[in-house]
Amino acid sequence: MFWYGHSVFARGFVNVACLGVFITSWVKDYLCLPRPLSPPLIRLSRSKRVHLEYGLPSTHTSNAVSIALYLFSYLMISDWSISSKILSIFGLAVYLFSVVFGRLYCGMHSSTDLVAGALIGIFVWALQWTFHESIDHLMTHPSWTVVVGVVIGGIMLIQSIPETMDSCPCVDDGVTTMAVLMGVFPASQHFAQSKYSVTHGDHMGIVHYDPVLGLPRSILRFVFGLAIVFTWRMAAKKLLYIVLPPLYKYFNFPSRTHFVPAKTYGSLRNQPIGRVPSVLDLQALSDNSIEIVGPQSTMDIHEKFSQTRSSRRTSLMLVPETGAEIEAKEHFGVRPGHVQAQRLKQEKEHLEKEQTDLQSLEDDDGADELQLDASEREAMERFEEEHPGWARFDVDIVIKTVVYAGIGWLAVDTIPVMFEYIGLGTSSLRYTPFFVCQ
Repeated sequence: MFWYGHSVFARGFVNVACLGVFITSWVKDYLCLPRPLSPPLIRLSRSKRVHLEYGLPSTHTSNAVSIALYLFSYLMISDWSISSKILSIFGLAVYLFSVVFGRLYCGMHSSTDLVAGALIGIFVWALQWTFHESIDHLMTHPSWTVVVGVVIGGIMLIQSIPETMDSCPCVDDGVTTMAVLMGVFPASQHFAQSKYSVTHGDHMGIVHYDPVLGLPRSILRFVFGLAIVFTWRMAAKKLLYIVLPPLYKYFNFPSRTHFVPAKTYGSLRNQPIGRVPSVLDLQALSDNSIEIVGPQSTMDIHEKFSQTRSSRRTSLMLVPETGAEIEAKEHFGVRPGHVQAQRLKQEKEHLEKEQTDLQSLEDDDGADELQLDASEREAMERFEEEHPGWARFDVDIVIKTVVYAGIGWLAVDTIPVMFEYIGLGTSSLRYTPFFVCQ
């Protein structure tokens, strides 16, 4: 959208999408609440890593709600026909329903997860839509205070992401989305001051686009821009894998839990770089097995044993009624009168025996707890041996920050300027009528 004259809309869209993912990822890592247990649920997923994330709140739901509300808000102020608006609203409703309830159907979230995600999505949309004029002004008018504040604030927020009990990939989502915002804000200000930027009303930093460019070259804009983004990602990541590990070793920088520290590994020069981001699990798309039953992570195993402990404690709490409780119930007419004398006598006779048995059960429960702890440790160790996790290095946090901040800068500032030098720009037509959508 940045590359086709919809820069104002695109900036708001990026804010909504990235902020929602960051908040939900942060909350997930803070609460560490697992997904619904399997079994009894059967999870449906082609991704091999989504089950490693925590459950509350639902990131998909948050994003679907915030994006649907953002598009709906723009739709309501557009000059589209009534029939076009109705058709678009129907499409948004289908999109929202399929994403939100799809997470429930696939066994990835509980209803509580969905409600929490929806509330966060509403908050993010309301924040952006209420202050969209002020936010866009901050993003496009030159101010070193804003740039420094966004960069330093972004770094602090990334550092504030809580440590997790398990190796959860939520931190990756939080880092990448915050990094994109750290790149988009200063890039928007820089591009707004360039000679290729277009001003429309009170809005600056709009990429010029004219339909006279034609469909083939318009498509080529997208292909070229995407190629630049993927090339940057691969080249920057490869270079940083060479440069950063020696620095981490020399200065002995601290690392996050579940990340391999630099002092324990050698060079990362030969570390493979995926052609596409890990969020695009293309290999999983060709996998026909989408039904997942049983624990798929150590957090699933922990939840399974926790429920076993809870069930045992509940059974111990089912203590038989004492004679005093029986007499109290009979006094208020709770128990039938024709069993009063005989039932009270029987209960009193067996009370002492039941209490003795209960004490024995509690003693056995202490031993069972120790046995459960040992069984849980063995199950986790066996699972980790059978399902080794992917290696994440301490330098990955900095690498993701630099790479995705660079992607934000390239998309907003560098690539639109490059269009002008390779015959895909239309800024020379800026003084003729052209189409610009906020």
